[in-house]
Amino acid sequence: MKFGKNILLTVLGITLFSCNSSNQVAIENDVDATRDNWTLVWSDEFDSTQIDESKWNFISGAGGYGNSELQNYTGREKNARIENGNLVIEAHKEDYEGSNYTSAKLTTEGKGDWTYGRYEIRAKLPKGQGFWPALWMMPTDYNIYGPWPACGEIDIMEVLGHETNKVYGTLHYGNPKKSSGTNYVLESGSFSDSYHTFTLDWLPGEIKWYIDGVLYQTQNDWYSNNDEAPEALAFPAPFDRDFYLQFNLAVGGTWPGNPNSSTKFPQRLEIDWVRVYELNSPYKLIKKPETEGSNAEIPGRAPQDDGNYVLNDQFNNGLENWTFINNEGGKGSAQVDNGEMYIEMSAPGNQTWANQLFQTDMNIRKGYTYRVSFKARAEKERTIMFKVGGLEDRGWTAYSGEQIIKITKDMKLHSFEFTMGEKTDVKARYEFNMGLDDSDMWIDDVKLEVIALPGDYVKVPNHLPLKYGNLIYNGTFDKGSDRKAFWNIQLDSKSDAMFMVTPDLYKREAKIVTLDSSNSNDAIILYQENIGLINGESYKIKFDAYAGNNRKISVGLFDENWKNIGEKINLDLENSSKKYSYEFSPSTKDYDNVKVAFVLVDKDSTDTVYIDNVTFSKLVKPKKIVGLTHLEAEDFFSKSDVPQTQECVEGGLNVGWMTEGNWLKYKVITTASGTYKINLRVASATKNNPLVIKTELGSAEIEYKGSGDWQNWETISNEIELPSGESEIIISAVDVNLNWFELEKK
Repeated sequence: MKFGKNILLTVLGITLFSCNSSNQVAIENDVDATRDNWTLVWSDEFDSTQIDESKWNFISGAGGYGNSELQNYTGREKNARIENGNLVIEAHKEDYEGSNYTSAKLTTEGKGDWTYGRYEIRAKLPKGQGFWPALWMMPTDYNIYGPWPACGEIDIMEVLGHETNKVYGTLHYGNPKKSSGTNYVLESGSFSDSYHTFTLDWLPGEIKWYIDGVLYQTQNDWYSNNDEAPEALAFPAPFDRDFYLQFNLAVGGTWPGNPNSSTKFPQRLEIDWVRVYELNSPYKLIKKPETEGSNAEIPGRAPQDDGNYVLNDQFNNGLENWTFINNEGGKGSAQVDNGEMYIEMSAPGNQTWANQLFQTDMNIRKGYTYRVSFKARAEKERTIMFKVGGLEDRGWTAYSGEQIIKITKDMKLHSFEFTMGEKTDVKARYEFNMGLDDSDMWIDDVKLEVIALPGDYVKVPNHLPLKYGNLIYNGTFDKGSDRKAFWNIQLDSKSDAMFMVTPDLYKREAKIVTLDSSNSNDAIILYQENIGLINGESYKIKFDAYAGNNRKISVGLFDENWKNIGEKINLDLENSSKKYSYEFSPSTKDYDNVKVAFVLVDKDSTDTVYIDNVTFSKLVKPKKIVGLTHLEAEDFFSKSDVPQTQECVEGGLNVGWMTEGNWLKYKVITTASGTYKINLRVASATKNNPLVIKTELGSAEIEYKGSGDWQNWETISNEIELPSGESEIIISAVDVNLNWFELEKK
């Protein structure tokens, strides 16, 4: 079961294989064989008269939950109760607060969450078209690895109500999103006929699924990433931190489909007990399977003589090797015009993939790093979604990530790099997704080239900020096999120090231990290089730091010859972690290879230094308000910690995950003080949400009624007062997603 404010579940993204229980008859009960290895640490036998709210939370509300579900979850006894020693979650067909169905969802968030362990649940499931019961787990702290799916999700059990002899066990992870799992089919009968025990063993680097004690699936090969570096998180992330349990019965949705005339109500998910165990001995990391060697013979199409894997890349042979299709209401055609691929749009469709141009048989090998490049222009400014990805048998996985690219009226070169984290795919697809906009497009000089083999050092291009503007890669020290990817340490000839990353997930930070020192002011330097600075722009560095005792360090920018650029900042670290933030004056020229460096000053102390959460970003310039002026939500000057930028169904990005106390800050310049109309493009699956817009001259408060879904966008308006000249606008909200806003003088 998927949950989140902006999760769009693509059922085709789940690759599932059948496993029949008849193949398991000769195998002993695998769970019983290991029973002595585990100790019970938490349980609910449901033998009381009321649901124990010291263990369970009730989730309330509708909104589809990212899957177009139809139910409204309530905490009413009608929908969730204890009955005859069982937890009963019951779905009803009834009108309730704008929904046609009710049900319940219970979680242990904040009351029971664990890293690793054995989870056993004995349950009997509902049946009928449109029912979707699930026993699953989600991470307690989304901020560690970012929003779904990078944060990870563990589905212990899911069943479709029209197919109750088959149960699914699935992992969700990755960025781009990835799902992997299998299913188990009963030899006879149904999971709705009687109780069955669903068990999950979760170990560091390995997860196993059981039905009635019989092992039917083992997974030990996954990856994940977030939007903070082109490098995978250290395995076994994201499944290496606390998750909590969720039990629910959904009605309708993109996967099971909606109820029909055959569906009988009410239906119930009955849970006899849930038990959580911990291993008696210390957990040990199970190593990820070996990757494909670079010398292995891998079939697939070879590149052209110039190294380009794309055939007919300049369209000299018309449409040869290329396919153009329409989906999801899209209409259009493709033809070669003056040596360019011309895409004429008749209808934009209702999905990014509504109009697609693609070429298959891209030979994408695991561990190889590729550069994608192409030239494009459009009838008017628009965005497209580009990806290199798998076909249906690979779950339509986007190996390159789903790249949102802005196309202008001028023919421009677009390029980016990615490393293949999946198994080799010799049938991969190179595709332009041009839905949601009816602007015609022209494409030329299309390339896909290998720029590094597995194990090679890949130079990070300068002037290439990450998705959220950060120019530092792996500032959280959790990427790469040793968690030190993109960082270096430099020592003078008389000094010795160790740079390591503490392995504890909740204290994963850079640790610099001084073993011997020359007492020089620049004896030990931790740095990241190849960062570009742009003439006239200002930058801000932010980081957390502390030392074993008070210790002096300095922070500065250096050119490729280690000559200091601008001001060097000196500070005294304390023995508890503090947040630091400094701005650097505008650069007086362009630099191609700047080093952002932490210099350990050794004259007074050699205590261990800890550094974490490093960002280095170009400051956003104030927006001048002339006529009706448009500002994108992601173009904030600064923000609180929680709000996150994510892909938007309207194209481009939006800001979501706004909760109590969160804010976005924008800087504007006006030529006259007075009243300004503000239009905000917003969405929310919940109702009556507070939204406040503050300026130096006052504030405007809106109670946003909600749009019914986290990606169902609408425009609301109000008025604010702004002074003349440069000033700030602060937008705060609870459970509201923001795509853009506009200002105009009244």
